[in-house]
Amino acid sequence: MTIFDRTMQLLQRSLDLRAAKQRVIASNLANEETPGYRASELTFLDQLQSARKGRLPIVLAATQSRHFGVHGTQELQAVTGKLSEVPAGDLPLDANSVNLELEMAKLSENAMQYNAAATILAKRFNGLLSAIRDAR
Repeated sequence: MTIFDRTMQLLQRSLDLRAAKQRVIASNLANEETPGYRASELTFLDQLQSARKGRLPIVLAATQSRHFGVHGTQELQAVTGKLSEVPAGDLPLDANSVNLELEMAKLSENAMQYNAAATILAKRFNGLLSAIRDAR
């Protein structure tokens, strides 16, 4: 039995991935006027949901019945997200694909999701702290 349940591990991994996504968005915004720069996007929700359900994007082959598989937190830690180029329609003359308004909307949504996960995780820690104090 662990003190940190699967939900807390999922929230922790979600915070890590949202922080990485924030860095990608910040990089896009910083290069908004760089000629030839192509905007990138980090997607991870599908992988995170699959790992939560115990399905990894990779298939492990066991050649011996005593081999250990990927279990528990390792499933969540295996989720790294997928960095891909944002498809761009008509590019301006400088061939930069960053859409400032779209990136600012992504930044805002990602920050809101990060703060929500951090708040839930903080409440879980406060619940554990309360249980520890009450046990004395």
